[in-house]
Amino acid sequence: MPRGMKNGVAIAINQTSIVNRPESFAQMQKVGPRVCITTANSPDFLGFYALIEVGSHPVGGRFGGAKVVNADSLQAIMDDPSAININPLKLWQYTVWNNPDAHEKMHAENFERIFELCSDCLTMVVEGPQEPVFEVVASDMPPIDAMVDLPAQMGAAFAKQQPVPKARLQLQRLVAIGEHKLKKGTEAEFEKGVVATLNTLKKEAPGMIGWMVMKRLGEAALGPLQFGPKEVWQSLETLGANPPDEPRTVCGIYGKDYDGVAIPHEGYPEYYVHTEWQDPTALMFGLSLPAVNPEIRKIHDEGVMEHLVSSPPYYRVFAPMMEDMIAFH
Repeated sequence: MPRGMKNGVAIAINQTSIVNRPESFAQMQKVGPRVCITTANSPDFLGFYALIEVGSHPVGGRFGGAKVVNADSLQAIMDDPSAININPLKLWQYTVWNNPDAHEKMHAENFERIFELCSDCLTMVVEGPQEPVFEVVASDMPPIDAMVDLPAQMGAAFAKQQPVPKARLQLQRLVAIGEHKLKKGTEAEFEKGVVATLNTLKKEAPGMIGWMVMKRLGEAALGPLQFGPKEVWQSLETLGANPPDEPRTVCGIYGKDYDGVAIPHEGYPEYYVHTEWQDPTALMFGLSLPAVNPEIRKIHDEGVMEHLVSSPPYYRVFAPMMEDMIAFH
């Protein structure tokens, strides 16, 4: 079991828009644990992380109607996720793997069981799911902790005369994910520039907890139910008890017609920049520093913005709902 985020691991992000109503969250609580238990049948599975959209960053007024948290408070969301004033809501679910092939392989080996569980959730789906697959190319993320863990961590750091690590409290923080589409051939320069920007932010921005940079490899097919024509209609002839005759996707059958990432990414290179923050205020002002701080702006402009074909990057804001990020521990 890894004890720190390993560069090179794969992350599949199942992206779905759902109806914002209490029944949707009750359904998630019913089905989600069963999917996680099934996924853990794979020895290459490293952890999961379920996020619910709460807002987006206004980026200095470029997205002037955006709010970091679309609710009365973050605590209101923790008490009742349907308090979020967005409908439909984006639900992004990370699963982390030793390699990209392990994700599709797990879905193939557990096809009937996961089909039944996922079919039970279609009544709340408005759009999706899609499931892009990424490789972690750089990261600086502390472990997930509870308050009772912090004294021991602080004591260990003092004993080793090391800096005290930042606290990453379970379900008590916000995640901002920036979507970056690049000019072709600029990947190396972008990765260098975005790491320099993030290292500076973690040092200078109060309340920044950690970050990771993910490069898009392509999309999964089995997990998001991207079936062939016959299998699409068979999947809609049942409430989940009767899966399609074959697990045939738009790319064919895993292990026979393809392996690895089902739909390789083509076109402009794409990266997600995942950042975590103590609270809404820290996120709002921290992500604003590349706009208002001359030193950080220079690093970000030259290392990140210069390489984009869609600018500025759009940052969605999420709250964690469930997590067992073994790979981050």
